[in-house]
Amino acid sequence: MGIITENQNEGESIEYYSAEFQLNKSNIFFQFKLRKSLSEPMYAVVKEGSKALENIKEGDIVNMRYYYLDKSMPAELKDTKIKYITKDSSTGFKDHYVIGLDIRQEKELIVA
Repeated sequence: MGIITENQNEGESIEYYSAEFQLNKSNIFFQFKLRKSLSEPMYAVVKEGSKALENIKEGDIVNMRYYYLDKSMPAELKDTKIKYITKDSSTGFKDHYVIGLDIRQEKELIVA
């Protein structure tokens, strides 16, 4: 768990391990491990009370930086839709929220 595979046009796949986004107009970044399940291809688990939850809401499009498990590969910036935010104890994490993520295909930037 924790490696997200995104299929690309040429049939190759990308494996993301973690992602981060900047908290509203600050120099603080929130980084999290990516997870997947049979019913959800990409989500994050965030502790209740986290500042990250104060900075996003369902439907937001957030510019996130995605990191590969292979550290030699450069991170990628991608617009990501927040599909849902729900308190869910079925993930095995007490007092945590599950955030569904959906990478938008319109914009893809590579950063060094």
